[in-house]
Amino acid sequence: MIIHSAKYLISSPSFDKCPPADKPEYAFIGRSNVGKSSLINMLTGQISLAKTSATPGKTQLINHFIVESSTRQKNKQQWYVVDLPGYGYAKRSQTDRRRWEQMIENYLR
Repeated sequence: MIIHSAKYLISSPSFDKCPPADKPEYAFIGRSNVGKSSLINMLTGQISLAKTSATPGKTQLINHFIVESSTRQKNKQQWYVVDLPGYGYAKRSQTDRRRWEQMIENYLR
């Protein structure tokens, strides 16, 4: 696969504010500060597409990126990469962490 471009699209505070499900979507979910955003940057070949931090809890919204790629079998196609807030430890209030958990659960349904 060749990635031709990857761009930030939108940060959504809730599932109903996310882009329509009109393209394939690949979401990264996991514990806080395990490298989800860094993995997105590595896969897209961009150093700072998804914001990273040494502090757990940097990603607080549902972040969509639009990627355009092609393979030998297919012409260019577009798809979403989604960076989700981490589960577990973060230097944030319990209220914030609970809100993130609910946001992620609604997104995954």
